[in-house]
Amino acid sequence: MQKKNKLMLAATIGMVAIVVGSTAVRCSVAHTVEEGAEPTGTAAAVENAVRAQEASQAAQEAPEEDAAAETLALLRSSAWQAEGAPERTLAFRENSFVESDGAFVRLTAFEVKDAGETEGQRYLDIDLMREGDPYPAPTTLIVDKQDGVLSVACDGFAIEKRYVQGAPSNAEVAVTGLAEPYTGLIDGKAGELASAIGQWCKSHAPTSTSASFDGEVYVDVRGGRVSATFHLDDAVSTIVTAVYEGGSFTVAG
Repeated sequence: MQKKNKLMLAATIGMVAIVVGSTAVRCSVAHTVEEGAEPTGTAAAVENAVRAQEASQAAQEAPEEDAAAETLALLRSSAWQAEGAPERTLAFRENSFVESDGAFVRLTAFEVKDAGETEGQRYLDIDLMREGDPYPAPTTLIVDKQDGVLSVACDGFAIEKRYVQGAPSNAEVAVTGLAEPYTGLIDGKAGELASAIGQWCKSHAPTSTSASFDGEVYVDVRGGRVSATFHLDDAVSTIVTAVYEGGSFTVAG
């Protein structure tokens, strides 16, 4: 009997040690406490330790998420070009970037794994995912500012390893090719459509100066939505969709 009691005690101690080391088995201790009762003794200590660990992890993850969002917003809202070769461009989209040299276009998807700032530089640790590659390729994007010039560098870029921030177009984005029945379906609000597309371009395709209607319209009768696609004149020929619903437009690309 004594041997059995020692084994049971060892098992209990082992269980508690596992709970402290991993939140995945947190319920093992929680279930030893009566329903609705406050944990006491060893169970309370374990519960408090787990909660402290979770709070610490959440506090560490929040700044990283904020840093990633800020850096991605900066990358998407800027026009990037090779220094001394403005025909070589880089454009960031949602979870991807596109490089072009005027004849060759390369699209690369990526996933952010970590983000931060050190010694005045912003960085994103990312996994690159290219068509034909069997596994993601880990690399780092570095955004730096020297002599007032902002640049982004990465070994994973295909055309240039470093691009500098170019001057975005200050011209209004002109919407061309509009025709019936689309104009009637959007209640003749061509001006509001151009404004909505222009606002989207400032944050996502800053070099664009025009958006060409491609002639395709999609109508959701039950939902009351009218969707149409437009081709931008930026280096990577970005395609955007304008949705008209409830008297206003939303744009995505």
